[in-house]
Parts: sequence; structure tokens; C-alpha cells
Amino acid sequence: MKISKEKIWRSAQRALKRTKSYQNYREMEENYELVYVLIEGKYPCGNNVAAVAVYENVAILFYPYGNREELELWGFNLERDLFECLQEGDELAGMSMKSHAVVWDFIDKCHEDIESEKGMQKYLGYCKQNGVTRERLEKEVNYSGKDVMVLYAPKVNRTKKHKDRER
Repeated sequence: MKISKEKIWRSAQRALKRTKSYQNYREMEENYELVYVLIEGKYPCGNNVAAVAVYENVAILFYPYGNREELELWGFNLERDLFECLQEGDELAGMSMKSHAVVWDFIDKCHEDIESEKGMQKYLGYCKQNGVTRERLEKEVNYSGKDVMVLYAPKVNRTKKHKDRER
């Protein structure tokens, strides 16, 4: 049975509120916010659904459907903690709009140095499929950076370019 990505996102939001890290700040006005959820494999269950949440400068990794302890992510890095995971086969189940703006800013500033090119392209494909555009980011979270979708190269185009070079 396949669970919808929306349901996985909602489950991750509920699970976040049960984490020790979130509970430590439950009386505060601000607290950890869900950043993104990744699924390893086709069928989300147990420990193959991982979520990342951030509060101030601290990121935690937790498993909404699993019984593993949450982990603090030291030196959180979008290349390693997002793009590499996508490149290795994980699927993005969801990401907050605020987080998309952060990722877009990262891509804008660092795209020439990103080693996980396939992971970045997979992320941009997710944006394309889910209507994450510069205009939407500008409207919803006041994003003022560049449109990184100009870097998106669908597999069809990459394959065609490769074949054209062979001729």
C-alpha cells in the first residue's frame, strides 16, 4: 500500500512535535520547523522515511515511522544532507517553501561547486513537478534571488545533448 507524500509530510509534522528536541522548546513561541522529508525506496515505512527539522542553527534528523533516536546534524550541509541523498536514490516527499528558498539561494551561490549534480537535478525536477517557481517563492516567502530553474536539465535533454556530441 502506497502512502501519499502529503500524508507522509503530515505524519512527519506530528512526529516532530513528539521529539525530545521539540519538547525542550514547547513553551517557547518559536520551535523546530520541518524542513524536508526523504523516502528511501518505493514503500515508505519504518526507518526508510527520514525528516529534517531546524531551530535557530540546529538541525535534527528523525524518523517519523521508525523507532530510532533523533540525531543532531552537526555542520548541516545541503550538498551532503540533501543532494547526495537524492543522488543515491532517495525521493523528496516534501519540503517547506521557506526551505526551498534556502536551497535555491544555495544553488544560486554554489551551483558551480556542487559535486552531486544528479542530486541537484533531481531536486530541480521535484520543483518542476510540484510548481516551485521563483514567482511562487517570491509571493509566499519573499524570495528575491535568481531563478535557479534555468539550471534544470531534464534527462531527455541531457541524453539528446550527449547523442548530439557523438555525431
